[in-house]
Amino acid sequence: MHWYYEGPNGQEGPVTEERIVELVGQGAIQGATLVWHEGMEDWRSYAEVAGQGLPPSHGVCTECGRTFPEDDLIPYGGSRVCAECKPVFLQKIREGVQPVMGFAYAGFWLRLGAKIIDWIILYAANMIVTGILGFALGVSGAFDADSGPSAGYFVFQAVNLLVGIILPAAYTTWLLGKYGATVGKMACKIRVVKADGSSISYLRALGRYFAEWISGMILLIGYIMAAFDSEKRTLHDRICNTRVIMK
Repeated sequence: MHWYYEGPNGQEGPVTEERIVELVGQGAIQGATLVWHEGMEDWRSYAEVAGQGLPPSHGVCTECGRTFPEDDLIPYGGSRVCAECKPVFLQKIREGVQPVMGFAYAGFWLRLGAKIIDWIILYAANMIVTGILGFALGVSGAFDADSGPSAGYFVFQAVNLLVGIILPAAYTTWLLGKYGATVGKMACKIRVVKADGSSISYLRALGRYFAEWISGMILLIGYIMAAFDSEKRTLHDRICNTRVIMK
């Protein structure tokens, strides 16, 4: 059987199963590395599809999906975690969350790319709605040299403000609640889940949208946190107890 895997420069392969095991032992392939072979419907993490092929002296961390020597992994029930992930893992246990193996968390740059796509879509939609409102309310003739702004102008501004809040909230809430991903996230093949890997509700999706305001208001630090968190979580992920993972 020949395998393909996600390397630093993109797709690598084909390689034999024996070579895959060698690469795991060398650390070139981690548990979270995406792999594929003929017969598989989609790419999946190595920990999910080939955990039994790991070298005898290595194992996969339940939390981060990376491979480590067995002596460096801490056993807990049916799970094994590395020292770096131990605090997060124990916190999940305290919260009553069932650990799930094989998560491949979406990185900061991938999430940024998805966000940019969503911004473009929402900007275009907002421009269309604004144009329709302006035409309907006759805003083109809103200003008069003598009387100043017309009543239609103030109505337009108020409605436009509401649209600027409601449109992205509805877009985000509906898509995350129904599909677990906005269009941008779908394009980047990532999705939002709860800590146990299950789908989020519409209510949690709405709460997460407004929690993003907090991430943005503090000089975007809430977003930047994802670059340094072991589970790539932003501030709004922490507030809503969500994770963004690879599909």
